[in-house]
Amino acid sequence: MKRFLLSSLLLALPLLSFAQVWSIDDCVEYALLHNPEILHRQLQYDTQKEVLSETTVSRVPIINIGVQETMHTGNALIMYSVDENLTMSLTQVAAELEMPLYTGGTIANSKEAERYTLKAAGENILVSQINTRIRVAAAYLQLLNNMSQEQIAKEQVDLCQEQLQNVERLVAEGKRTNADLAEARASLSSAEHMYTAATGNTIISRVDLVNMIGLDDEKGFEIKDLEESVENTEVTPLLPLLNDIDNHPSIQAARFNMTSAEYREKAARSALYPQLSLFANYNNYFYLPIGFKDFHIGSQLGSNGWGALGLKLAVPILNLGTSRQITRAKLAYNDAQVTLDESRKELSKQLREAYYQTLTAKERHSSAVKAESAALESYDYQKKMYDVGRSTTYDLNQSRLRWFAASEEVVRSKYEYLLRNKILEYYSSYYNK
Repeated sequence: MKRFLLSSLLLALPLLSFAQVWSIDDCVEYALLHNPEILHRQLQYDTQKEVLSETTVSRVPIINIGVQETMHTGNALIMYSVDENLTMSLTQVAAELEMPLYTGGTIANSKEAERYTLKAAGENILVSQINTRIRVAAAYLQLLNNMSQEQIAKEQVDLCQEQLQNVERLVAEGKRTNADLAEARASLSSAEHMYTAATGNTIISRVDLVNMIGLDDEKGFEIKDLEESVENTEVTPLLPLLNDIDNHPSIQAARFNMTSAEYREKAARSALYPQLSLFANYNNYFYLPIGFKDFHIGSQLGSNGWGALGLKLAVPILNLGTSRQITRAKLAYNDAQVTLDESRKELSKQLREAYYQTLTAKERHSSAVKAESAALESYDYQKKMYDVGRSTTYDLNQSRLRWFAASEEVVRSKYEYLLRNKILEYYSSYYNK
């Protein structure tokens, strides 16, 4: 029985994960752990760590041991005498060591280049996190907007149904014509169509959000509205963001890439300097003539071994490939400088656009609230006029549609403002880290 209960609980865990109502922070944090772009950036970072480790051990001596087996036939020199038509196997053993002593700065500069590339990879992870936060926030607020639009559309359907029942009663009493009844029915059909479209938009936006954060299914997935409102929030100031723009991860990554390119250019120029290395080797061999006896391997190894220890100096005289590598490295450094300048300008543009779009959205919301209040007042007046027979069904519906459009704009401008302000918050949250 206990085993059955445990199995049932394990099977129910995936369903229990949907029991909570997801906040925007819940969605963002879940996406940060499951977003493929962030996982890809992390793998790039880990790969670069391995590249840096390879560069770090470049000064460690390289030691190789090799064995070569060769079959010989024909004339052969054996123990200082020549034998004809001899077949034998020759086994050669060699060990060699080589260690760089002076490379003109190639190793040191290459190591610094990879170290700054690793730093850039770390900053790129933060950039991906910022982008993921913004995309998830946009999808979350889009879903909230569509849910609100769906609710408004449902209220319009209810209102049209109530209006149709009222018109049917007035037609039965002889106070309205069949034309009014047809207009009321057409209005209800239009409202139902809008409600169906709004419901579809909500479903699609829910699927988009679920897919974006990394869940497999949207069934049972529910979200809650943000606690902050347009009136009770302040726009994140722009000037501190612009003044601290060089500390943003995208700018830091561009700067580290530029520094890495600078060290790569130095590493390329290092090939113009002499290269000094230490080498040592040991060689030995023994042979086994086929069909002959009394050939002892031990005595051969004792007589045939030789070794060497020395320094190898390589002075570059002419290498056109080196000059081309230096030119390419210089061009890469110049390109990295241009990229850094472009990144600064692009980020500054994004920050300014986000800031002014936030201000505009807040003003739009304020004006939309006033427009909705005026449209509702106009609708109430038209309804009173209609009830006393001084307004047509068409005029009443037109007044209702204006009120409906104004209500949609209030919701749209609200979530647009909250999104723009969230973007500014996410931009500022990664400074000085």
